Amino acid sequence: MFARRAARLATGVLLGLSLAARAEPANEWNGFDLSNLELPRAALASGGQPRDGIPALDDPNFVPGDSIGMGFEERVVGVVIDGVARAYPRSVLVWHEAVNDRIGTRPFLIVYSPLSGTVAGFFTGHAQTADRFGVSGLLYNSGTVLFDRASESLWLPLEGEAIAGPRRGERLTPLAVVETSWADWLTRHPDTQVLSDDTGHRRPYGQDPYADYATNSELQFPVAARSDRYHPKEPVLVIRRGTRYRAYPFAELTAHDGPFTDRFEGASYRIDFNYADQRALVTDIDGKPVPTATEYWFAWHAGHPTGSVYTAPAATP
Repeated sequence: MFARRAARLATGVLLGLSLAARAEPANEWNGFDLSNLELPRAALASGGQPRDGIPALDDPNFVPGDSIGMGFEERVVGVVIDGVARAYPRSVLVWHEAVNDRIGTRPFLIVYSPLSGTVAGFFTGHAQTADRFGVSGLLYNSGTVLFDRASESLWLPLEGEAIAGPRRGERLTPLAVVETSWADWLTRHPDTQVLSDDTGHRRPYGQDPYADYATNSELQFPVAARSDRYHPKEPVLVIRRGTRYRAYPFAELTAHDGPFTDRFEGASYRIDFNYADQRALVTDIDGKPVPTATEYWFAWHAGHPTGSVYTAPAATP
């Protein structure tokens, strides 16, 4: 299945490039102005889709967590804002990649890029001036590139930073999200709401179009740099401190028997990794959740080849 999908994507990429070359000015792609692009244009690739070819969700529907029959092992992205817990099943996110949501008067964005494994969340303004994001159809290091509908600036989902358009250089405020199993999330948040698959779009939500992509070593699109230090699809936890980042490969986190403390850029963090649920929770020294993201190793290294990478202490005899 994945091979057939990859072939279709490759055909779409070639067709998209051909059409773009004939129909768009040199400083545009998928209708986006790249004249002030922060990156080399060659760093971008077409995902074989036009803008909004993958439809982001706006103001989605939710159902009570105890009313659905989701398998306990299924993956969800969870968030808690003002005491309200919500879970976003990956089986729905994989078909949409971006969810524009709000709790009370606080609008926010949930992002999942299946190709790069990126999971992140950001606050997106104020109640009356919230940004709405869509999927651009472009990729950077095999990861989704988003755009905001108001200015049509392009944004990277891990950094939450605009790389082209009127808002170039702006950064969104990160939101604490966690990817974990449905069993783990439901146990810790029994009153959670769950993103409904009643989205208004016809998609086979019970099927994964990426099949074994998350476990094989194949990359479907070019990346700027590669490293065999870890498996290409090794999940890494990413902590941001200002404009600095540190990656914590799950392979390193498994070396700890329980929660541990690490310091980065002058701040101390408590990291609690659960191997069974493949879940990492991060808090500051006061117990407050710290905004983090996760991403595949290959995508992290391609975007941050000289970035800080945590290594677990050697075991003592």
